[in-house]
Amino acid sequence: MSFQIISSRDPHAQLRQLYVSLLDSQENFDEFKRLLALYSATSAENDTESVDASAVRMQLNARIREWVGAHFEGLSAVQVLLWRAIVVDQRFNVALTPWQESNAY
Repeated sequence: MSFQIISSRDPHAQLRQLYVSLLDSQENFDEFKRLLALYSATSAENDTESVDASAVRMQLNARIREWVGAHFEGLSAVQVLLWRAIVVDQRFNVALTPWQESNAY
């Protein structure tokens, strides 16, 4: 018998929980995509996040916490931009370096 211990601070486990939530619920995915579309990509590309973009990101993170649990640490501005590029802009060849750096082992 083996036990799998998942730390609530494990970014990979949190990401898996988000994936499952988006795959299991079309409503969650639609809302996720709608909030990502509201996120201003131009401000974050200039290394500054506007007040409006920050508010959208905070709302997105709050919704994700409702779907997967309060332990979810939240997406950074760079991570939201990567999700936006993939889900909203449908660009699948995005550079993943910022994601890898933010989730270092």
